[in-house]
Amino acid sequence: MFPVVIALTIAAVIGYTAQVTGLCMVRGVSDWLRGRRLRLTAILMAGFWIYLFTPLIDYTNQSFLAVYPFQWSIPLGGFVFGLGAAINGACSISTATRLSSGDLRMVLTMLGWLAGWVLLIMADVEPDLRRTSYQLGLLPWFAVGALVLASILVYWKFRYRWRMWSGIMLVGISAGCLFLYEPAWSPSDFVRDAGLNLMAGTSAPPSFSRALILVAMLLGMTAGAWRFGRFRWVLPAAGETGKHLGSGTLMGIGSALALGGNDFQLLLALPALSLASLSALAGMLAGIWLGIRKPWNDRGRLSWRS
Repeated sequence: MFPVVIALTIAAVIGYTAQVTGLCMVRGVSDWLRGRRLRLTAILMAGFWIYLFTPLIDYTNQSFLAVYPFQWSIPLGGFVFGLGAAINGACSISTATRLSSGDLRMVLTMLGWLAGWVLLIMADVEPDLRRTSYQLGLLPWFAVGALVLASILVYWKFRYRWRMWSGIMLVGISAGCLFLYEPAWSPSDFVRDAGLNLMAGTSAPPSFSRALILVAMLLGMTAGAWRFGRFRWVLPAAGETGKHLGSGTLMGIGSALALGGNDFQLLLALPALSLASLSALAGMLAGIWLGIRKPWNDRGRLSWRS
C-alpha cells in the first residue's frame, strides 16, 4: 500500500508542477520564436533527469528505456501531432492542464484524439511496438553532470526565471521516479493502450493503478489551477468545435504513428537517444512551428493560457 501512496503523491506533484510552470511544448516553441529560449530548452532536457535513477534502474531491472526501430512513419507522425497540437493551442500535457483548469474545449480535443486512433484502426494501420533494451553505459553520468552544470548556469545568468527552470526540472525528476514504479504511467501510454483495447482488442486494458495515477495527476493540476487563480470554466464556442475535434484527431493519428505523444517522447523516448525518438521530436517541433505560423488561432497568433 505504501508504494501506491508514494506513486500517487508523485503523480500529483507532477500535475501540480506542470500546471504552475505552464509546461507545454507548444508554448516552448512560441517562446523560442519570440527570442525566449529557456522554456523549450528546459522542456527538451527534462527527460534526461531520469538518469539520476540509473542505479535503481539496474537494481529493479526496469527496461522502460527502450529503442524502437526507425520507420519513416515516426517523424511523419511527430509532424502531424505537432501540427494538431499547434492548432489546438496545447500539447498532450497542456491539454490535460487546461482541462483541469476548467477549459471544456479540451474534452473535444480528447475525443478527437480517440477518433484518430479509430481512423487508423479502420485503415488497418497498427503501430510497430517492438523494441530492444537500451544499454545505459556511461552516458547517464555525463548527462547528469551536464544537467547540473546547465542548472548552475541558469541560476547564475537567468535568476529571474529560476522558478520555471526548477519546476520543469522537478517534473523530469519526478517522472523518472514514477517510471520505476509504473513504466507505462504517461497519459500518452494510457490513451494508446485504452484505445487499442477498446477498438481493436490488441492491447491489455490499462491497469487500475495506472488509472489512479492519471486521476492523481489531474487532481494535482486542478489544485495548481485553484492555487494560482487560473481555474475558470470555458465552454467551446460554436465555431471552435470543429477546430478542437480536428486538431485532436491529428494529435491522435500523429501520436499513434510516432508511438507516443510529446510526454512519452520527452520523458521516456528521448533519453534513449534513438533515431526513432529524435526524429519523432524533430517532426513535432516542425509541426508546431508550422502550426503557429498559420492563421489557426486569433489571426495567426497562438492562443493559449499560461
